Amino acid sequence: MTTKTSLIAALMMGAGLMGAGCVAIDAGHEGVLVEQPFFFGHGGVDPVPSKTGRVIVAPTTKVIDVDIRPIQFSEHFDIISAENAPVSFDAFLIANVIEGRSSELISRYGQNWYQNNVKEAFRTFVREEVQKYPLFQLTTDPTIRAKLQDAIAGELQAKLIEKQSVPVRLNRVVVGSILPPKGVVEQTTEAIIQEQRKITMVEFQKAELAREKSERQRGIADRAYRESLGLTAPEFVDLRRIEVQKEIVQHSPAALTVIMGLERVGINVPPLAGQ
Repeated sequence: MTTKTSLIAALMMGAGLMGAGCVAIDAGHEGVLVEQPFFFGHGGVDPVPSKTGRVIVAPTTKVIDVDIRPIQFSEHFDIISAENAPVSFDAFLIANVIEGRSSELISRYGQNWYQNNVKEAFRTFVREEVQKYPLFQLTTDPTIRAKLQDAIAGELQAKLIEKQSVPVRLNRVVVGSILPPKGVVEQTTEAIIQEQRKITMVEFQKAELAREKSERQRGIADRAYRESLGLTAPEFVDLRRIEVQKEIVQHSPAALTVIMGLERVGINVPPLAGQ
């Protein structure tokens, strides 16, 4: 009976070796072996991952390829800021599986470890931090994004990775440009344009009133001047024309011809001597 059992075992081992396969592990990756025996023995995840190179595995063994290089995971957010104003942005988590601990990661969290155990925590930490700030700070203050990134990374490290001993190294958290949704941006832009138009119109009206006031004051001054000289309106017009032409002559080149015309009823110019 013992001989027969040994023979069966040897035949099965031979068959297993004949059906064994060869798996290549690329650089920057680890292979996690998951044993699934047909007849006897204990299956499960091999605690020691396979490194770069070729690995011979039994036909009942599954090899899970784990990338241990830094990987970027992105999340989009449309949330409310501190004063209930909507904002839209992207946030990125960059992390890598710690070398030599990929078997532990697969055994505890599975291949979809980010989606299953990290994603919602990451999104929660991002929402909580962003909602501490008003829209104006989020969209205009360049230091806010740095504060957000540091705070979110600290939350992830302390409350998730360290607390649950997740065999993952957090490299960086990046928060993209924070903007109001497109419709809000368009409404804000239109409001700014309308406000600028209103300001421009107010300034124009102020300038017109100032000009009108100045013209009125000058008219009052001219009338007072005319009355002090005892001139009629046409006579005063002639006088002003002469004064203007005098100013032109004083500021003109040496050679200048001036043709002067007076009103029919104007200032009586005295006759030249000898006439």
